[in-house]
Amino acid sequence: WDVAADTSAVPFTVRDGDKFHTDWNGNDWGEVSAHDVQWSFDDALREGSINQRAQGVQRFVTGFEAIDDRTVRMNIRDNMLDPRWYHIISNTTLGAPVIVSKRLYDEMGEEAANLTPVGTGTFRITEWVTDSNVRAEPVEGHYRQQPSVASYEVILMPEPLARIAALQTGLIHVARVPLKLIKNTTNNIEGARPQVVGPPINQVVMFAGNYWAQTDQNGENIYRTREGFLPDDEHPWIGDPDDAASMERANKVRRALRLGIDRQTIVDEIQSGVGRPLTNAINSFPGDPHWIDAFDVPYDPDQASALLGEAGFPNCFPFKYHVAPGKEWDAEVGGAVAQFWRELGCEVTVDATDYGAARPRLVNRQKQIPWMIQAGTNAVPDAFFSGAYRPSSGFNYGIELPNEITAISERNLDLAATTYVEGVQNTIEWWSYVNNWNLVASVSTLPTSVVLRPEIIEYNPYMNTGPEFVAPETVVMSGP
Repeated sequence: WDVAADTSAVPFTVRDGDKFHTDWNGNDWGEVSAHDVQWSFDDALREGSINQRAQGVQRFVTGFEAIDDRTVRMNIRDNMLDPRWYHIISNTTLGAPVIVSKRLYDEMGEEAANLTPVGTGTFRITEWVTDSNVRAEPVEGHYRQQPSVASYEVILMPEPLARIAALQTGLIHVARVPLKLIKNTTNNIEGARPQVVGPPINQVVMFAGNYWAQTDQNGENIYRTREGFLPDDEHPWIGDPDDAASMERANKVRRALRLGIDRQTIVDEIQSGVGRPLTNAINSFPGDPHWIDAFDVPYDPDQASALLGEAGFPNCFPFKYHVAPGKEWDAEVGGAVAQFWRELGCEVTVDATDYGAARPRLVNRQKQIPWMIQAGTNAVPDAFFSGAYRPSSGFNYGIELPNEITAISERNLDLAATTYVEGVQNTIEWWSYVNNWNLVASVSTLPTSVVLRPEIIEYNPYMNTGPEFVAPETVVMSGP
C-alpha cells in the first residue's frame, strides 16, 4: 500500500495467490481479489451497519474501489486521513472489518454465508458450536507462517476461576487471567508464565445519556431526539443544554463521582500494584506533551460530598451502573468504583449484562446510565480523534459532543496541514472540554496479559488492543 501525496486515497495491492479457506463442506472459494476487499469493506460500512468499527472508518473513508483484480483503493473523505488509519482498519484493533468472499455471499446468500466461516488466516475453522467452542486446523503453506501445532481450539469460559482450573489441569494451555490472580496462578503451575499481548487498557466510566450534538454526519437534525437523552431527577448526571441550571447540576454530580474514586487504591489493591491511575481518556500522564495539570482528578470524598449537596443530593441518589463481565476491562475494578460511590451515600446497583446483549443500546443511542469500557488505549499525543463521541451511525459511548467540539479533534485528520505541535494542542483543547464538563470518569490502566502453560515454549503475538490471544501460528509446543 501507499498513501497519495494529497492524502486523497490509499491504494492497496492484493497479494498474489492468497486464497480463501475451503469451508467445512469442502467448497473451495478461490483466491482473494480486490473485488472481495471492496465488497467486504463497503458492506461493513454501509448505511445502518452495526459493524463494531464501522463508524470509526466511516469518519474518514468514503468507500473502497477495485481498480483491477489486484488493486483496491481506499478513498478518503475530504482528504482528511486519520493519522492512525492503519490501526483502525487492521486486526490490531478489536472488531475491525474482515475480508470475506463476495462469491460466497452471492452464491449462498447472507444468512447461510454468515454461518459458514471462510477467512484467509493461518487456520481454517472446522467446528463452531455457539456458546461452547471453535476448533480450527492449520492451512498448509500459508504465506504468513506455517503453524507447528496440529489443531487450535478456543473454549468459551466466562468465569476466571474456571479458566484457572482448566489451566491447572492442562485442559487448556493459555487463558486470560485477572491481573491480581496471575501471580498465584503461575506459582501453582510449575513453569507457567504470563505473556503480554497488548498495550495497557485504559479503563474508564462513561456518563451516558449526554447526547448534545446538533446534527449527525449527514447534516440531519438530531438535537434532543436520542432515546437515551433523559435529563431528569432519575438521571441527574445528564444535563440539558437548553437549561443552564440543569447543566450546572449535572456537571456537579459528574464531578463528584469522579472525585469519589480512589484510583491509587484500586491500582494497589485490585491490580496488585500493577498499572497506573488514570484521569483522562486521551492516554495522557504528567510529563506527556498532551498533559496539563487541569487534567488531574484527586481523590477527594469530602469535596465530592459537598458537590452532591450543592446539586441537591446530600445523600447521593440511587442509580444503575453497567459493568459487563468477561471483557478487556476488569469487572472487579468496575465493582470497586461502585463501592467508592456507595461510600458517598449512593445506592449503586451494578448491571452485569453481557456486553454483546447491551451493545445495541449504544448503537441505537438508548444508553442512559454510567458504564465501564476501555477508551483512548494506546492513543498518541498528536493523533487523537474523538470518533466514538461524535454523532454518527454505529457504535458510540453514549455521549455525543456538540458538533463544534468534535470539529476540534477533526483538525487532526488533516495530515498535510497539521503539525505535531498543532495536533497536540488540538488534543488538549478537545479533552479540556470533556474534562471541564466531567463527562468521563477514567480509573486506571490495566496491563494486558495471558498465562501460558509450560508446554508452550514459544509464542510471539502482535500487540492488539483487544486484548486477545492472537497469532496462534507462532505457538511452538514442547514434545513430539
